[in-house]
Amino acid sequence: MTIHFIGAGPGAADLITLRGSRLLASCPVCLYAGSIVAPELLEHCAPGTKLIDTAPMSLDEIEAEYVAAHTAGMDVA
Repeated sequence: MTIHFIGAGPGAADLITLRGSRLLASCPVCLYAGSIVAPELLEHCAPGTKLIDTAPMSLDEIEAEYVAAHTAGMDVA
């Protein structure tokens, strides 16, 4: 299991790197800060990806999602 941190640049969805786009497409779990991430970026995720908006979550809740993904052997973007 690998956790990938993908920079979203200045916020415009069309400025994501090719590597970032590929990682979003390949990871079965995507944690993102909904308060600052453009919703269009999530279109790079594959259908069926577990999308988790971390904006309303505590650090403990976010950590629990990473641990659950690790336990299941899933990569996280």
